[in-house]
Amino acid sequence: MYIKKLTIWLFMLLAMVSTACSDIRDIVGGGTQDLPSDGVVLTLKLPNFTKNTVATRANEQQQINSLCVLCYDAGDNYLGMSTISSANIKDKGDDTYDVKVKAVPGTATLHIVANTTITESDAKDADGKNNLYNATRDGNPNLDAPVCWGSVKVEDLLSGSTKLWLFRQFAKASVTKDSKLTNFEITGFKLFNTATKGTIATKFLDKVALSSVDYTHEEAYSMGEHPFYETPVAGKAYMIIKAKYNGGPDTFYKVAFLNNGTSTPMDLLRNRHYQVKVTAVNHAGYSSEKEAKDNLPENGLSVEVVDDNPPIMKMIACKDYELGVCGKQTVLGNAEEATITFVTTKPEDSKYNDFSVVSHDPWITVPTDYKSEASYINLPTTARPNSSTGRLYTIKLTLSKNCESDAHTGIVTITSGDLSLDVLITQKGYDFRTDKNRIVRIRDLENKSSDLNQDDYFSWMDSKQLQGIMPEENQGRVRNDGLHFFVGKNQVYYLIPKLQGDLPPTYNHSLVNVEEITDGGNNFYKVTLATGDNYERWLSSEAVTIISITNARTKITVSYPVYHVGLFAQLTGKAATDYQLGESKASGWYYYEMVDVEAKVTKKDGTTENKIYHMLDRNLGATNNGYYSPSTTALAGNEGAIGGYFKISESDNSDQYPAKTDDRVVEALAIGDFKVCDNKCLQGLIDNNNLEIVEEKTHYGEKYNCLRINTDERDIPQIFIPMSGYYEGKNDEDAVYKDSYHANLWTSSRLSDYQGFSSTSPEYGFWYLYLDAFGKSLNLSNYRFVSGSSGKNKGRYRAMPVRLVAE
Repeated sequence: MYIKKLTIWLFMLLAMVSTACSDIRDIVGGGTQDLPSDGVVLTLKLPNFTKNTVATRANEQQQINSLCVLCYDAGDNYLGMSTISSANIKDKGDDTYDVKVKAVPGTATLHIVANTTITESDAKDADGKNNLYNATRDGNPNLDAPVCWGSVKVEDLLSGSTKLWLFRQFAKASVTKDSKLTNFEITGFKLFNTATKGTIATKFLDKVALSSVDYTHEEAYSMGEHPFYETPVAGKAYMIIKAKYNGGPDTFYKVAFLNNGTSTPMDLLRNRHYQVKVTAVNHAGYSSEKEAKDNLPENGLSVEVVDDNPPIMKMIACKDYELGVCGKQTVLGNAEEATITFVTTKPEDSKYNDFSVVSHDPWITVPTDYKSEASYINLPTTARPNSSTGRLYTIKLTLSKNCESDAHTGIVTITSGDLSLDVLITQKGYDFRTDKNRIVRIRDLENKSSDLNQDDYFSWMDSKQLQGIMPEENQGRVRNDGLHFFVGKNQVYYLIPKLQGDLPPTYNHSLVNVEEITDGGNNFYKVTLATGDNYERWLSSEAVTIISITNARTKITVSYPVYHVGLFAQLTGKAATDYQLGESKASGWYYYEMVDVEAKVTKKDGTTENKIYHMLDRNLGATNNGYYSPSTTALAGNEGAIGGYFKISESDNSDQYPAKTDDRVVEALAIGDFKVCDNKCLQGLIDNNNLEIVEEKTHYGEKYNCLRINTDERDIPQIFIPMSGYYEGKNDEDAVYKDSYHANLWTSSRLSDYQGFSSTSPEYGFWYLYLDAFGKSLNLSNYRFVSGSSGKNKGRYRAMPVRLVAE
């Protein structure tokens, strides 16, 4: 079987800042406290979307057809607006426009919006405050006349800064291929799960303005450039490329948007151009679009984000010329090249080589003949009457690989005439987890399957095949950098390659054992758990790294954190199919962390005692341990916290599967000794005030009722039971989703005889207790797991999330 491989380079091109300014020194002061009564001539610049972002475009005639000028005071209170028609917008060429703007008295900030009609409700909220950050536009974005926005402070206008950059409301994507790929023909691409709308304005250009949106499902494949709205929930959007391989029929490749060749999802932000370049293919893709959509991006697919024209982020000027440089550049630890850009308008004898580039760090090398090797673009004449044209330079720097685990930052100084600016270069620490000489192997995972690569542990972990292990899925806690031994019953161990020149490893002998072995003719360090099976939580980052290996020849030390806080488990078989209902099912490998929770339970003699339960930090099949609430903007995109919707029984009350004893489903959902929690556990947490509903606020200030469990763990003080609702139906197609604002959990507890049914009743065993939270109401109620009466199973089931505990 061939491994389908599609290698992608993803170019994220930011808007490029060039020089464009106007003088206001000749404008006579006038009537208002802030601006002259005649107004100020403001130069608007529409940043380019093409690769060389300051070059003139011949094929993209973007334009500003209308403008709305909105005035806000120092408290961001709305004061009024005016419109500027196309007749009063002077096109200066190269996406530069001159307009005269006026402001009402008391204005502190002007917001300029292009190519859309602004209403009063867009301009202000119910309290009269600025609402442009919440006002949205939907529909298909217009590349030719884009909705754009920018803002400028009046004090800046009065100080002489009269240029304003307008930012597009949307991004765009395109697909190309390497010219060497003569056997690969791209016939179209689609974007999936991009947002259906975007805000007019944004407070942060490096963050998505909306956190909750509907998502698109496109119909047609297309080529060229495709606009789309910036999309929250990094990793949700993806691309399907349709292409012919070796002259065959169209096949389909799934492409994830990932950062810098890593498995970290990329934020898809406004005003950016995401260029996907196919550089290598060794097999046909999936035979259908559906098959590509239903699978993860392939193992052989690598994605790298390269900004080969970094945007000019900082500019300074003197009387006669200007200098601008790009922002800090961050590269991977094994990167041997970094690209910087700078712009200068200072000529020397009609040339633009009066500049110097100097590195202050030995690991950054500037080319010897950098002036001749640098590529450049001639800039258009600026709007300033006496300003000269300039050049945008791009220089590639040579880097030494960073063979340390810590990142380091160096400085390159750009000087043009009397002006100097620094560019910071940060090279990340070398990721020893992916060092080809020390590929760590995991052994003895249960339920081994074809998608489990035991011979490359960290690659399997980072490939998204192990769901829930990334920091963003653990509320920022790092869990994907080390070796995991399982709480409860552990059976896994690890093999780390032994290299020539290795000194004896150092490690914590009380927690792990390390011995040298030979496997398949290769030498390894075998790492096993020394403490035996137990539920004690520990992680090496709290004290010292437990395993370190130093090589005397290379002087490199590799350290592996070790964790005993959770486990890996696979949802497979009927637990991943028949026992679930809903639009999508939880399946595959998941990471779960364990916490101790304390419940007050009643003993047989009627007295109470506190009892410790070992509870998993998320629902079964959940991809993260956060909270989900559809009633808030901030949390509405966190559906991954819900997990699967499971039946609790499929008993038909036959002699083979009597309802009062049939535990097939409950047993199938268990992970070792971690089983579906019972009524006693949840009621005990409530009685001990450790399971409670608390009013919380999101970072947007939205209030919501949060169902949380207080734990005995210092590093995870609370875990959550997210809002989930439930499904009812005979099968997936028939299933109906209900009560989306309720938090629900099945328990494994049948309704007992003293609670309503005699053990001889035909209904005994059909009713189960479940947790139901709504608003500030928290109850343990009961429900028949399937439709019917008098001991009959009519086939319409209720499915809810479940939480697992061990005693």
